Amino acid sequence: MTKILDELKDYALSNKIPIVQDETLSFIMDFIEEKKITSILEIGTAIGYSAISMSENKNVKRIVTLERNYGYAQIADINIGRAEKDEIIEVVYLDALEYQTKEHFDLLFIDGAKAQYRKCFDRYIDQVDYVIVDNMDFHGLVDDPGMITNRHTRNLVRKIAKFKEEILEDSRYECLYSKTGDGILLINKR
Repeated sequence: MTKILDELKDYALSNKIPIVQDETLSFIMDFIEEKKITSILEIGTAIGYSAISMSENKNVKRIVTLERNYGYAQIADINIGRAEKDEIIEVVYLDALEYQTKEHFDLLFIDGAKAQYRKCFDRYIDQVDYVIVDNMDFHGLVDDPGMITNRHTRNLVRKIAKFKEEILEDSRYECLYSKTGDGILLINKR
């Protein structure tokens, strides 16, 4: 399995496809082990790297991963087949805000469209026990917005910062923010 994951990582780096950072993945894997996570809903598949990685934990029995980019969804499907994980991982080619399910998941991993973090969180919070949100620092720009050079990025960073602030202050949730990787937010209901 390590060989396939190494190949995917190299492919992502050489093709500028964003994948989860090593530190972040390590945090997630430790969390999955500690909490005995069996089911995961992932928002943002890309090429399947994080889903395949998470499926390596013996406790994980089901991962539904949502990807709105058709090309990425197809590549992820192929990679998941190569890794022989298609019994565990289901790739759904659909925007996360359009996906309908009544299924309950132990963990929601949000690593998709950053501007939609709040909407994705609100849509699925009642169907999950825990939420991990990646890229809360967005390359250091959340803490240092003066480095931003264009309006689109400024609006995106503003949305991430607002989501982070609102969740951290919301008494309904227990939150842990960590600077691990590109910033992680771990959330569960009180």
